[in-house]
Amino acid sequence: MDVAEHPTFRVFEEHAEEYDAWYRRMPGRLIFEMEARALAELVPGGVGVEVGVGTGVFAARLGVPFGVDPALKPLKIARDRGVDAIRAVAEALPIRDESLDYVLLTVTICYLDRPAESLREIHRVLRRGGSIILGFVPRDSPWGKVYMQRKKAGRRFYKEAHFYTLNEVERLLKKAGFKTEEILGTLAQKPNQVQKIEEPTHETDQKGFLCIKAVKR
Repeated sequence: MDVAEHPTFRVFEEHAEEYDAWYRRMPGRLIFEMEARALAELVPGGVGVEVGVGTGVFAARLGVPFGVDPALKPLKIARDRGVDAIRAVAEALPIRDESLDYVLLTVTICYLDRPAESLREIHRVLRRGGSIILGFVPRDSPWGKVYMQRKKAGRRFYKEAHFYTLNEVERLLKKAGFKTEEILGTLAQKPNQVQKIEEPTHETDQKGFLCIKAVKR
């Protein structure tokens, strides 16, 4: 696939600065910190890459050295943050078979046109026993319901997104050859009511952000 034809290419290419600025403003700054803390609990050591690295805000925070993304402008911002990021799509990663210890996807699952194919490709590049760490907003959470409304309203960062329940994501992972090892949740505060930092928990019901660590079988 030509990266310029990727479904979400245009919105992130044209609005990279706006997207990145959200993480520096309130309440985005608090939300980002909570999501990053949950992901940090699951990211292992070794060699890893973030697929859908965007502007590199998560990769830089979590110490993930490499990233791929289809949009050029976000990649420039990621490189400015010290992430070695290249242009590519999740369905065709320019990475050798079984060469990585982990792959990070932070809400990227919501923007994949062919998630099953992408997860199989991630399975290919991971070593046996390697991990995929996947963060997403569950559709049936209070946050997911708000985001679904924004999607229906055609809001630019939501209209192309596909939101999943935890069970749906776990089924996709299992079908791609992964075994779920651990799940963490955060963001119990409701939309428009975020005022403080929450620590991640294994209690996932009604949490606005979930993180799954699954291992290549």
